[in-house]
Amino acid sequence: MQFKHPELLYALFLLVIPILIHLFQLRRFQKIPFTNVKFLKEVELQTRKSSRLKKFLILCTRLLLFAALIFAFAQPFTSASKAESPTHTTIYLDNSYSMQAKGEEGELLRRAVQDIIENTQNLENINLYTNDNVYENLSSKELKNTLLEVDYYPIKTDLSSILFKIQNNIKKSNTLNNIFIISDFQRNTTENKVEIDTSNTYYITQILPEQISNVSIDSVFISNQNSESIQLTVSVKNYGATKENVSVSLYDNDLLSGKSTVNLTKDGSEEINFNIPNTNNFNGKLQLEDENLAFDNDLFFTINKPEKINVTAIGNDNGFLSKIYTDDEFNLTSTTLNNLDYNTLDNQQLLILNELETIPSTLNNTLKKFAESSGSIVIIPALKINLNSYNNLFSALRFGSLQGLVNSELSVTTINISHPLLKGVFEKQVKNFQYPNVKSSYRGNFNRASSIVNFEDGKPFILQTTYNKGKVYWLSASIRSQNSNFKSSPLIVPVFYNFGLYNYNASKLYYTIGKLNTIEIPTKLSKDEVLHLANDKENYIPLQQINPDKVIVTTEANPAQSGFTKMLHNGNIIGQIAYNFDRSESNLIYTNLEEYFGNASNINYSKNVESAFISLNNNTKITNYWKWFLMASILFLIIEILLLKFL
Repeated sequence: MQFKHPELLYALFLLVIPILIHLFQLRRFQKIPFTNVKFLKEVELQTRKSSRLKKFLILCTRLLLFAALIFAFAQPFTSASKAESPTHTTIYLDNSYSMQAKGEEGELLRRAVQDIIENTQNLENINLYTNDNVYENLSSKELKNTLLEVDYYPIKTDLSSILFKIQNNIKKSNTLNNIFIISDFQRNTTENKVEIDTSNTYYITQILPEQISNVSIDSVFISNQNSESIQLTVSVKNYGATKENVSVSLYDNDLLSGKSTVNLTKDGSEEINFNIPNTNNFNGKLQLEDENLAFDNDLFFTINKPEKINVTAIGNDNGFLSKIYTDDEFNLTSTTLNNLDYNTLDNQQLLILNELETIPSTLNNTLKKFAESSGSIVIIPALKINLNSYNNLFSALRFGSLQGLVNSELSVTTINISHPLLKGVFEKQVKNFQYPNVKSSYRGNFNRASSIVNFEDGKPFILQTTYNKGKVYWLSASIRSQNSNFKSSPLIVPVFYNFGLYNYNASKLYYTIGKLNTIEIPTKLSKDEVLHLANDKENYIPLQQINPDKVIVTTEANPAQSGFTKMLHNGNIIGQIAYNFDRSESNLIYTNLEEYFGNASNINYSKNVESAFISLNNNTKITNYWKWFLMASILFLIIEILLLKFL
């Protein structure tokens, strides 16, 4: 037997007081004269014997009466488990998006909330943990109000970090806890092993959906584009049984722009293509119909109207480039090497070294930094070049080296139509094409280079390599009319046009909530000015780094909802970006709990929340006895009254 207030048992020592009163009566007897006591002796003897018995019985009933009252106030009880200190309750409720899946009685999260509320009405000192918040020392009423406000949290949270936080807080409070862990235990949240302590009791509940099935819009990307249209490729993934005629719709804001269906094999994926005009801003929303998880049925993206691409041509004969880089799509700057303004190169996307005889060493460092910052460089050699100056540049760009000039007339015979630069230009391998030729060309050894156009002997005429984030294109021959007819060839326009178009680093289509996102915004801010990000529910100032010509914004946990977010400068909209939820929870693969947690004696497994709390009641069942002792004290009081009246 245990006592809720064992300190009151010290009052039992006070029972000595009635014993002393009965043993040492302080009453003084008064003598009364009487004529003859001869006939009273027998009565007196009998009275003394009955008086002693009566006093003894009254003493016993009073002692039992007070003892029963003391025990009643000490509140004795028996428990299935003996605790050394008061037991608190800690509940972890997984509110990730995978808990949107539907069980027998609706969404897993909503059903779990109702079950917790119904089974915690008699509990106090409850700590509630979710993926995004911690609530401490809640009463059952406060717990109910808090649970009803719990919403889904979009950022993946590892279970080991949650348990570490719980155990750390328990150590600080120095209490024993019944810890309830309620989750679907997706495998992607249990990648790190956990250590379960032996002091606290764990009640682990894995709640699973009726059907382990889901269809998700996984991603979207631009697979092809030209000056008139953009081809979008949408990846749709199936997690579960075969599905047919899954409908996928494309919206521009609220306007339906396309619709398609796809058949999905078991645990398979398919791609769908949509074509949209390459003219205006496109605020896209992809949507499919799936009755299981809802968070991955939509995917938002933005395609901003192409800004003019800045191109600088350095050379003496740049006239042919003005016919390719027209004012409607490009900002072409033509300059000689002597008049080059190095300060303007940071704002360019494409640099063309047009037949320079010598490349000065001062330009090498500038070109290297330009390529490192994702710029693209086109190098066209002159008829006669300073070989060492070119090799110095190639060495700086880790491109390889030139060996020398070969005076041999060659024709271009091979076009790599699958190369990203020419993708979409030719539908198939071209025959009867007016291929250009050259009278002389430079040969060399090139590193990590991919061929775009080849001569008849297999050597490259145009090739590409990468340096850091930038791209470098090399034409192995002068294209002056004295050396080549390339300028009059139909190949020159798509090649040079795509040098500019496909090497312009446009903004990403969308960003993922919960991941570290870095966004470059080409705007200038004055002192004390900041950019805001805003949507229908939030308006906040993100972490931002201000540069002279741009602002670098960093986001991670915000925004909390998917959709379109506006970029605001002094209240004016300067751009729009799209955010989507992480798709890692789309795959409904779950963890085997006994393999993950083990089979320690302080771990209890259950399939629903109600069963977990029933296990708690069975393990901590308490039988109170204070009422019985109170009834016993009343009984002894009645016995004492009867003794005083009738004995």
